[in-house]
Amino acid sequence: MNFMILSVTAVLVAVFIIYWHFKFKFVFPLESRLFLIEGNLSKFDGFVKDIMEHSYVPDSMEHYSELVENCLIRLHKIFPDACIFTFEAVNENWKLINCLNDFGDRFAIMSDYRWDVFDRAAKTSETVVVENFEYDSANILVKFFKSLNLKYAAACPFGALEKSSRWIFVFASPKAPDYDRLRPFLGFLISHFNSLYAFSSRVVHIVKENTQMKDELGAVLHELDMAGTKLIQRAKERKALYEVVTAVTGEHRDRKIGCAAVLNIVAKIAEADVVACLLVDETKAELAVQPGAYGIQKDESAYYRVPLSDTASSSVRTFLTGKPFISGNAQDDPDVIRKYACLWNINSLMVVPISLYDKTIGVLRVGSAKPNFFTNEQLEFLNIIADELAIIIEIFRLYDNLSKTAEELAQLNKIKDDFLSTVSHELKTPLTTIKGFVSVILSGEVGQINEQQSNFLNIVDQAVNRLNNLISDLLDLSRLSGKVEMEFKMTDMKEVIKHSLDNMSFKAREKSIKISASFDEDILPVHADPRWITQVIDNLLVNAVKFSKAGSSIDVTAHNKGDVVVVGVIDNGPGIPHNEQKFIFEKFYRGKNNAGLVPGTGLGLAISKSVIEKHNGKIWVESKMGEGSRFYFAIPAAKTRKNESRVTSQES
Repeated sequence: MNFMILSVTAVLVAVFIIYWHFKFKFVFPLESRLFLIEGNLSKFDGFVKDIMEHSYVPDSMEHYSELVENCLIRLHKIFPDACIFTFEAVNENWKLINCLNDFGDRFAIMSDYRWDVFDRAAKTSETVVVENFEYDSANILVKFFKSLNLKYAAACPFGALEKSSRWIFVFASPKAPDYDRLRPFLGFLISHFNSLYAFSSRVVHIVKENTQMKDELGAVLHELDMAGTKLIQRAKERKALYEVVTAVTGEHRDRKIGCAAVLNIVAKIAEADVVACLLVDETKAELAVQPGAYGIQKDESAYYRVPLSDTASSSVRTFLTGKPFISGNAQDDPDVIRKYACLWNINSLMVVPISLYDKTIGVLRVGSAKPNFFTNEQLEFLNIIADELAIIIEIFRLYDNLSKTAEELAQLNKIKDDFLSTVSHELKTPLTTIKGFVSVILSGEVGQINEQQSNFLNIVDQAVNRLNNLISDLLDLSRLSGKVEMEFKMTDMKEVIKHSLDNMSFKAREKSIKISASFDEDILPVHADPRWITQVIDNLLVNAVKFSKAGSSIDVTAHNKGDVVVVGVIDNGPGIPHNEQKFIFEKFYRGKNNAGLVPGTGLGLAISKSVIEKHNGKIWVESKMGEGSRFYFAIPAAKTRKNESRVTSQES
């Protein structure tokens, strides 16, 4: 029993000893380290909170430096045995700008130093730790650190520029600190300083831009304030110019009315009492006041004339020299003829030249009953108006000339039409006689003729036919070029095409050519002149028969294409070269390859084009060499539809 008690007691003692041995050897050290870590973490957390609570975005480099110094002071409170220095890169040296210890004259603020540790840290933007100063003991900065018994230094760069950091703070200590404890503080400060620097640089840049913009805006506002009156005046001038252009580009084409409108606008914008335009009369060598002047009584004496030899007149001098003139007291000014100033009852006077193509054609004279009323700015504006007035006068002069020319051309065109009508009538009468007698002779009614005589008379008969066709085409073309009267009515294109096919059936049978026609079931009616549209289809069919070989075929089509009816004449002829297609609708044009082989006047397609255009339609050709030609024309359909819908086809 005693043995068992002793055994249990021995075991308990052994367990107790082992427990406390394990706790003293392992647990207590771990708890101490954990307590230390928690303490450091608590200090770091408090440090970070303290820094963040007192931080702000600096709006200048001075405020940024103050924030950096404040943060380093708080770091120094946590590590009071350490020495903290701040250096700034200046050119190739490092200038000491702050230290948290007073070292007297041994370490002067704003002194320049060189140390490769700083250069390496600035270039890499990474903290460089120095635990042995012996490698560079000759450096003045190292000597100073050693004199203070500092054996540990951490160079921490911040404020990164494009290639290197701008500042470095040095954490120096007499002994190597717990770097694991120190590193979070240094890392946080470096990140914090860099972030503040980035924000600060941007803010400083923005503040600088804002200041610059404020200065520029202030200057602009000052200029706007100074030029306010001028801008209002320019706006009035632009409005006046717009009114000038509007006044002379309307329905009025009378130069007197146009000039009067301009002079009224000038009087309104210049607040003048009198505005007049004096144009040169080269035949009499005088400047004459033109009708339509503003503010002048309808008195013949007011519309005076000044000889160009009278250089005492301000108007004459301005006309001869091209230099504007202004006077604030015209009635007593020796440079102004007093009687004219009194005649118009003006005291203030402006005179500017009216020039066109470097040639002066007159002057613009503006007056006010108020003395010293006009300014140099108004004189400049009057110069602009004078330039516009010169163009307006020239436009009306050209329009007058064009009107006269148009009247002359209309008269000549009437004479031409009368001539063609008369000549055609006079030519057709003998041609009819010639053709009649040739037919009688060829019939043998006046006696037998031999074969050679018959051939000659047939040639004469063909020539008469060609001449007769040419006269008819010329008459048609002349009428179409003028104001031909067309009888537009509701027209069925099927009936028009059938009529043309009947006209062409005989010539087609002579060459054994088959002509077929096809239409849409419900072809739309058109508003047209049936006689002229029939002539268009006849011309196209005549050309198709002329250029098609014997035994070939010709197709005539008519289809609805939206709001238009498209008619086509398609042949199997030789085709038209692409470079000639744009000319075939011109008067007297004939294809180079067939001009001497196939008879014709070269007017049929020109007449067809004119007829279709007078129907507000379009005519064109599609052709390839060796594949024939396709002539089409399109004319608008009538608004009402005729109740006819059958397919028509005719062969000849």
